[in-house]
Amino acid sequence: MTIVDSGKTIFFRNRFCILFVLLLCVILIPSYFESSEWIGKFWRGLFTLVLLWALYSVAGSRKILILAVIVLIPTAASTWLAEPGQQKYLAYIDNATNIVYFTLICYYLARYIIATPRVTAEAIYAAMCLYIMIAVLWAAIYTNIELYYGGAFTFNGLPMTEAGITSSNLFIQMIYYSFVTLSTLGYGDVLPQHDVAQNWAGVEAMIGQFYMAIIMARLVSAYTVNQDRDFPEDESSA
Repeated sequence: MTIVDSGKTIFFRNRFCILFVLLLCVILIPSYFESSEWIGKFWRGLFTLVLLWALYSVAGSRKILILAVIVLIPTAASTWLAEPGQQKYLAYIDNATNIVYFTLICYYLARYIIATPRVTAEAIYAAMCLYIMIAVLWAAIYTNIELYYGGAFTFNGLPMTEAGITSSNLFIQMIYYSFVTLSTLGYGDVLPQHDVAQNWAGVEAMIGQFYMAIIMARLVSAYTVNQDRDFPEDESSA
């Protein structure tokens, strides 16, 4: 086996771990450098890397690969076209393409987790990636709701513009709100005011509960079955 083939094998075996690290970087890094001029382009590059690596992680067949690439192209393009200060419709299109793409990735991640016969470290990382991607998906939904309706959310009791939030950092703010809603923490600093926003928030909170009941229960069940196979009762009692 060549060094290149060995590297590809290592990357593929740890693809969900790498995806998990990239997702954490996308979420955590911008807040430390929000006043820097370079952070916008850096975040776009990092987000594009997440899009590409997510495709690499779930593309198990030619059919999946072709479908994901078709969705990826407009998603990656809109990420770079929707520059801060440009017209609102570009940001709206950018979020719409993100919604489609992350929905597709979430579907294949969930299918991988449910179908996995053995609980490995990669299966656990895949479950964590799925949880984060659900939050990012809903953040894109919330961002488009705010852009479309205007005043659909309040931030510390103030509308978006009065709270000092711009269209360029609205998505980051909505990622925070999405995690709070998905985990049902409910801090109350960001509140949905429009009926559409409230309904989507309710659905996300419900999905957060279903996630624990279905996905985590599936992993526990698979782990228990594997333990029973590895340590049969007659051998353990001997």
